[in-house]
Amino acid sequence: MLKSLLNETQPIVYHALENALANDTVSSAYLFNGPYGTPKKEAAILLAQSIMCENNDHGLACEECNTCQRIAHNTYADLIILDGHEESISKEMVDEVQSRFSKTALEKNGRKVYIILNCENATISAQNSMLKFLEEPTEGVTAILTCDNINRLLPTIVSRCTTIPFMPISSNYYVSKAIEYGFNESDAYFVSKIAKTDSDLSLLYEDGKVTDLYNNILGMFKDFVSGKKKDVLIDYQVSYKISDSDKKKSKTENMFLLSSFFTLVISYCHDVINHNLVSYDWYQRAISKEKMDKDHLIDLIVTMSDSRDKINRSNDLDLLMDQTFYKLEG
Repeated sequence: MLKSLLNETQPIVYHALENALANDTVSSAYLFNGPYGTPKKEAAILLAQSIMCENNDHGLACEECNTCQRIAHNTYADLIILDGHEESISKEMVDEVQSRFSKTALEKNGRKVYIILNCENATISAQNSMLKFLEEPTEGVTAILTCDNINRLLPTIVSRCTTIPFMPISSNYYVSKAIEYGFNESDAYFVSKIAKTDSDLSLLYEDGKVTDLYNNILGMFKDFVSGKKKDVLIDYQVSYKISDSDKKKSKTENMFLLSSFFTLVISYCHDVINHNLVSYDWYQRAISKEKMDKDHLIDLIVTMSDSRDKINRSNDLDLLMDQTFYKLEG
């Protein structure tokens, strides 16, 4: 149930939405902002359900009625969801939302909701089009935007929304979730850094065993921290890059591969700086032997963070890797 998930992990958000619905003060536009893996999408779906719910009387959705179920499965006619995590959001996509919502509602409720997930992955022209939509709100239409990085949004978009911050969830929560999924304790530590959703976990663990994708992520990371930094770029092309006849599937997995690799390197730098000697022999040895000083480690964090931030906007992942390692050599 979305309500129990939100109440457990984001109680402040839960009560803010609950109060807005109870007092009939739901905003025309919301921006849910917080780290990747926080349940912003789930909160957006719950709010959409609460606005439309057949059994709702100024409160959170029942999550069980026909309308709630259709919203959960994205088959409700007056709900549109764009997902910037899957592809960059174009101006044409935003314009299509405006065009559809300029017409009469199809459902008897008469309310309309559009959700734009990872809205920071919208082009500048798309953001400008989005801004126009937000500046001229239509009665009965609620906008729910989510983002992991609010700094990549136009400030005017942020100012037009009621911003609700989502707090980071403890790493122990994700470790426990990974162990429940089937990972052993040592793997769960690394998985907790890169897998924040069920769909992430399903990419890494399937049919009772870890996937090739997880082994490739860990292999790249081990090479990097064990002193084979110069070999990682070559090994990525030869051994680690995912190939599949389904091009969309392979692109998704390679995006996850690089994002996870960059994330683990960032986490490693933090562990070195903080002298976090976890009890996994090869990892502890790598931390103990690391010769980079704090300034170089911070530079490495910045480089990896910048590259990770570009993944969803890059049409050429190989070029992104080349550019990353060119910066590291510099």
